[in-house]
Amino acid sequence: MSSDEIEVSGLVGRETVAAGSKSERAAVTLRTDDGRVYVLRNGNAPAFGDTSLDVLVGTSIIAQGVAIDQTLILNGWRSRN
Repeated sequence: MSSDEIEVSGLVGRETVAAGSKSERAAVTLRTDDGRVYVLRNGNAPAFGDTSLDVLVGTSIIAQGVAIDQTLILNGWRSRN
């Protein structure tokens, strides 16, 4: 499992992740301009059940954080609009 500090831009949405597994859930995601999809996480919040990022759904952002596999733990973000 590698982790890298990255800055990416894209559209925030809500998608079903880990379909068919015990971890299946609706999550806030970032679909980047180049097609990658990250599950967004607030670094100071629990991995499941956090609603603090719901306000970003439908917005276009530039996000900074640590990417671990398909999860992006946010250090910060700003609007692209």
